[in-house]
Amino acid sequence: MAEAKPRAAGAWLYDDLLAWLCPGGLLLTALALRHPAGLHLLREQAPELTLPTWFAGAYALGLALSPIGRLIYGIAQGIVWPRLRQAWAPAIEFLSARLERSEGLVLPSAAQMSTSVFHDVDRRMREYLEAADPSSRNTLNRMKVLCSLACNAAAACLVFVAVDGLTGGYIDWTAGRIGVAALVIALALIAAVYRERRRQRTQLSIWRRLRIENEQG
Repeated sequence: MAEAKPRAAGAWLYDDLLAWLCPGGLLLTALALRHPAGLHLLREQAPELTLPTWFAGAYALGLALSPIGRLIYGIAQGIVWPRLRQAWAPAIEFLSARLERSEGLVLPSAAQMSTSVFHDVDRRMREYLEAADPSSRNTLNRMKVLCSLACNAAAACLVFVAVDGLTGGYIDWTAGRIGVAALVIALALIAAVYRERRRQRTQLSIWRRLRIENEQG
């Protein structure tokens, strides 16, 4: 058990880098293929720096994509939450009772809860589960990272199209290219919604298991 802590800490760092490096690398690679002049110059002047530059650029772009990714996350959560409102009702009722006792905070019912309020409730529920069931932390964190990865990847697709258009690439846009870009963006957004749905369902499953264990105990 003593050796598990360093591995867990390393896994958290790996997950954080994954959520930033992959979308940033996707965007950087797409931009380099679309506008290869900078890449050719780097290969001519300092080819040994190509890979380190890619990693540094991917990391920086991944961080820059995070605000846009959070906007996409908000959209995905706004789509998923109303469809899981009934499934969340017992968990929200449980959390509301706890918050009323500890903080004097009264939450609206699931039927009347807005997406913005649910965003805070979702965070509080995750914090409760991590404290009540430490063994669930890795699962909850991994689901959150995968959701961030999907949202940041969708942001990368949107940013690529915007940058290409602003730099004059729209001149040679054809109906086929526009169709492919629209399809890729749509798939990326669908993946973000799917990952958010999976994340919420996983969180609810852990809460149900914990409640059953507490009742049996």
